[in-house]
Amino acid sequence: MKNMKRIVLSLALACISVLALAQNSSLLRPRIEIADTSSDDVKSTQMEVFYMDDESPRMYYISLGHLGIGPALLQVDFDPVFEVFLPLGGTLDEAIGRLEEIKELFKMPRLESTEITGSFAALYPKNDEPVTFTVTSRKVVFSKVLEFSLPTGSEGIIRALHITKSDFNSILFAVKFHKRLHPNE
Repeated sequence: MKNMKRIVLSLALACISVLALAQNSSLLRPRIEIADTSSDDVKSTQMEVFYMDDESPRMYYISLGHLGIGPALLQVDFDPVFEVFLPLGGTLDEAIGRLEEIKELFKMPRLESTEITGSFAALYPKNDEPVTFTVTSRKVVFSKVLEFSLPTGSEGIIRALHITKSDFNSILFAVKFHKRLHPNE
């Protein structure tokens, strides 16, 4: 029993030491949030517009959330760490313009696809590892949906996330509102 306590205590101290040292490393980079669509609704998409505080020059990004795996519309979420990031630009005006361009993709005919370059990484975007996502327009019941997907190599199985037009409009409105509150940013 004493040995077990020592092992647990040693592991706890090791974890605390690693976390203390990691504060100054590039592992824990600060994300400064501009807008998000977080809610308690399970079906809601968790999107966030932010910039990295340690980047010079400043670059804005949107996190579209986490990819699931499965057939087209039946995705199982299992990866809470890796996120889909899209670069938006170096100013809020550029970010709003890029978000408006992405919003135009909702006007594509049903099942039409295009490609968009972003990043698929843990915690923060990695610009040195670009990833090409396939963006497919879908219609589910009464709403338009954009599917951002990556192939898995298995027939009929993809890694994807789905963004509704209403959720995307919410994040776009929040960024525009932030711009009004902070016109010099």
